[in-house]
Amino acid sequence: MRILLDTNILLLHLKEGILKRVPPEMELCVSVITVAEALRYPGLGDNDLKIISDLLDIMVTFDIDLLIARRAAELGRTRATKLPDLLIAATALEMHAPLITKNIHDFKGIPELIAREHI
Repeated sequence: MRILLDTNILLLHLKEGILKRVPPEMELCVSVITVAEALRYPGLGDNDLKIISDLLDIMVTFDIDLLIARRAAELGRTRATKLPDLLIAATALEMHAPLITKNIHDFKGIPELIAREHI
């Protein structure tokens, strides 16, 4: 099963190691937006950056293509969600993957999006 991880899940992994419990049959994926957000997060030390980079190396990363950009724009016309979150939501929708996030409220009310707090 493929799941898309929000940036806050990667950051939570730094604190609690939550991704160590993921069953091997789950395919961990991220948006390229999550890559940028995670690697620029203020206060990360060299060890944190290495952990995130190593984790990203074993994940599938989805680029923002025209379909995702258009889907995010469509979603943005009906809500005041920030563009990075719209792009992440659109990626999950286009890849037919549930989104795992600690900020469910950021994605509330997006039609067809499956957003959960737990893997």
